[in-house]
Amino acid sequence: MDTLGGSLLFHRQFSGNADYDLFVVTDNSSFESAGCDAIVLQLPAFVRRLMRTRVGLFVHDAIHLFRGLWVSPRLWRAAYRFQPDLVLTGAETSMADLAYRLARSLNRPLVGHFMDWPTYGMLAHQPIKAWASRQFIHRYRRCQLAFGICPEMLTHLGPHPNAHVFYPFAPDNRDPLPPPPPGPLARERPYTLLFAGNLGEWYGQALLALRDVIPPGSLLKLVIAGRHADWDPELEERLVAEGTYIGFLKGQAYRDALSHSDALLVIMGFDAEARLIESTSFKSKIVDYLLAERPLIVWGPCYSTAVRHARSEGFALVVDSSDPSHVLQALEKLAHNPTLCQQLVDAGRQFRQRCLDADVVLPGALTAKRQLLAAWDRQPAL
Repeated sequence: MDTLGGSLLFHRQFSGNADYDLFVVTDNSSFESAGCDAIVLQLPAFVRRLMRTRVGLFVHDAIHLFRGLWVSPRLWRAAYRFQPDLVLTGAETSMADLAYRLARSLNRPLVGHFMDWPTYGMLAHQPIKAWASRQFIHRYRRCQLAFGICPEMLTHLGPHPNAHVFYPFAPDNRDPLPPPPPGPLARERPYTLLFAGNLGEWYGQALLALRDVIPPGSLLKLVIAGRHADWDPELEERLVAEGTYIGFLKGQAYRDALSHSDALLVIMGFDAEARLIESTSFKSKIVDYLLAERPLIVWGPCYSTAVRHARSEGFALVVDSSDPSHVLQALEKLAHNPTLCQQLVDAGRQFRQRCLDADVVLPGALTAKRQLLAAWDRQPAL
């Protein structure tokens, strides 16, 4: 199991799901088993120390290249005792290469989830990143069943005899949030646009640029929640003091922030280096936002998946210019047009119910796995 954003997708898919018996293999040292057997694979202590030195990037290179080449006797014995029907993996890291070797040794089919392009957030030199992109496609072709996070991911990966879309789905146990309060002309509180998510990479700087174009004393307000921002401490203190930055939120605190917002913001990177990532990923944050039933603004280039989906499904205002003043104009439009806001919310609900609800995504994935197993077991023995 990978340790990237897909961990949440796996948790939602398998935790408490009586359709599966699980045995988990992970490199996440903080993994907590919940009713299933698990093996946590850890690097030797001296390797972990080297990763924090000046040669750390070369150590990461070696881990990407070689960690998935060998199945340890301990892992092999545990998997053999478990006797899985299939081996399932997230495809972004070397754990996927380990899963492939384990599936071959057990003569079981391999199922891969392709959620984020592997170079996103990857610590490695550029030649290794190029290798990782090629390896990602190779892993896709080696799977007997492949799930892509969105249609654009599968298109980029290429033809496959048994590939399906597996959107990040909406949990089916959430109570609806209360409706948003009236617009700024009917109250004193500012009309609030919330961004909640990763503040690293290009996201944090884009949010600062948006904050700077909102006039002082405006009835429009930006609120930022998240972590991994590269702001200096003094700036962060000012953002907290003015109520713009509210830190990293989860659980009820996150739901409270959503319920107090009037509109929600999705950002996709405009940088050339972000193009591959933003044109193949579907952010799970969109699912959370659509559950909140607030109007969305999607700020990103025309090739990004969020913009493509927003335009085809009609659930958001799209800003495809990197100029933050255009986002401000979109926010003003929402603040003064409740009819438009409701149209966006209604379109988002329809898209979610048709493509993102758990009772749509999970049965389809389970059916694909059962069909694969039936075909696999009909094969003549070698």
